[in-house]
Amino acid sequence: MFGKNAGQDRKREKQARDLLRGAVDFHIHSAPDVYPRILDDIEIARRAKRAGMAGVVLKSHLTITADRAQIAGRMVGLPVFGGVALNWQVGGLNPWAVECAAKLGACQVWMPTIHAANSLKHLNRLPVFAKSMPMGVKGISIFRKDGGCVPELEPVLAGIAEQGMILGTGHLSPEEGLALIAEAKKAGIKKIVVTHPMARFVRYSLEQMRDALSRGASYLEFVLNDCSPRVGEPIPLEEFAAAIRAIGPARIILATDSGQVDNPPPVQMMAEYVGRLLELGLPARAIRTMTATNPARILDL
Repeated sequence: MFGKNAGQDRKREKQARDLLRGAVDFHIHSAPDVYPRILDDIEIARRAKRAGMAGVVLKSHLTITADRAQIAGRMVGLPVFGGVALNWQVGGLNPWAVECAAKLGACQVWMPTIHAANSLKHLNRLPVFAKSMPMGVKGISIFRKDGGCVPELEPVLAGIAEQGMILGTGHLSPEEGLALIAEAKKAGIKKIVVTHPMARFVRYSLEQMRDALSRGASYLEFVLNDCSPRVGEPIPLEEFAAAIRAIGPARIILATDSGQVDNPPPVQMMAEYVGRLLELGLPARAIRTMTATNPARILDL
């Protein structure tokens, strides 16, 4: 699976499996969902526990996942976290959705994802969403026409700050994401994660990633789905590894963004790509930092 030398392959495969112990997959899409998913909440948690992982975060583009995450966690005996993405199904930039999610134990609030104005501009890169997107759906932006932030943003950020939740930038453009981080810091939000900045439909430059961190983002979330053949233009893993080296593992969370039926199941996907990153020369300690230390820290595990 990892190369031509069978002995090295087995060693690397074992090392990849060992690195799953204590890891947290910070970004998984699970069933039940409107979109096809490979596993349900409970089976994802079971497989993660079997692999020795320390926890998982369940994400939906359409509904709050905090309540069902609690059920899966209790069923399996593993920390399972959920949150809410501020798409139209929950009212967009809706402070009541934030409040409800918080009361249900949400760990993270994502800015709009599939309904972000930036995301709708790139539907050609997101065929699954393009097929099911209603005609005429209005994209959500945090910017007014004059370049300032929309008034709806302020109470949303206030709610996230009050509850001590993580703010994820969702599918906002890099320009919106950078402005959001500045506003979030003003609002008193302490935990900010830039959601898959390597994704083709978001695509921060290295300079913008560094800018995000300098403005107060806690971590950049690098997701392995961006390198998967299932996406229209997968990022070469060599480019992915180069970005990790350029930024440094101390400020990166490595997650899968898996759960799609045409990707491997989350645990398998994490193991396969960790093995390939090892093959590209990334040190095991760097991978451990990104898959275990950093997500555990922001989740207070």
